[in-house]
Amino acid sequence: MKSFKTSILIALLFAAFQTAHAGKLETQVRSFWSAVDLGEFDKAVQFLSPDIQVFLPFSPAPLNLEAYKGVGMTFRAGFPDIQHKILECTEGKMTAAVRGLFLGTNTGSLMGNPPTGNRVELPFLQYWTFDASGKAIRLEIAFDLAAFNAQLMKGLTQSSNKEVSDQIFAELNNRNLDAVVKHYTADARFHGWGPQTIDVKGYHMAMSEILAAFPDAKFTTLDVISEGDKVVRRHQLEGTHTGAAFQGIPKTGRKVVVTATVTFHFENGKAKELWLNADFLGLLAQLGALPAPAPKNN
Repeated sequence: MKSFKTSILIALLFAAFQTAHAGKLETQVRSFWSAVDLGEFDKAVQFLSPDIQVFLPFSPAPLNLEAYKGVGMTFRAGFPDIQHKILECTEGKMTAAVRGLFLGTNTGSLMGNPPTGNRVELPFLQYWTFDASGKAIRLEIAFDLAAFNAQLMKGLTQSSNKEVSDQIFAELNNRNLDAVVKHYTADARFHGWGPQTIDVKGYHMAMSEILAAFPDAKFTTLDVISEGDKVVRRHQLEGTHTGAAFQGIPKTGRKVVVTATVTFHFENGKAKELWLNADFLGLLAQLGALPAPAPKNN
């Protein structure tokens, strides 16, 4: 117990030593982020010049004071436990270079998006420039935006893409092709329906032919694999050819079971590309369009 208390005391003394020996600019930087993390934005902006320009990875143009304050409030709402941990600060004459760590859990709404519940821990670099009055006139912040988004959305993209593919199959079974194509991008491409790639209109026509020929068509999923922006579904089509002609074959009244695999490529929540691998020969054979196989000689 004595050793533990001694360690705590040493840590507190070391922290106090760092604070006591921090330069004026470093003290301002630490005070600024402390106020931001506490949600005390009126206090935080006192360290900034009214004419400040703030450069961020996700903004094509520098932000002014009010815009940057809005960004700070947005992130504080999205990450209620937000912490900007300063690891190192090097001062120049009227500048400060900072290395730190952003910490927070997304349990609040962020830019209108629902919370993901994910923890984000991301290194950042900052370069501060101060004016003659000692207020920050320029702030450049660098961090890996892709890494931030990956941590923020971890585990959600795959689930979302799979859910969209679930909806596509559900709408197919509801025979609602207009609802199906809404899950595809306007420039979506479809492979496997013939020698040529078809577009959304061609896909709608191809699926309409199947549903017209097999009024009781049912698409049953056998297996699903979701990884990154791809979803693979192994499934089968069951139906009875009691409707319109199919591929020039008049109504046969025959029941068919056709196995197939589709691979979806998603982009921003919609399917952008689809590859179909289906047993079309087996379908034609079941409809009697292919000659029966010759008996084997003994």
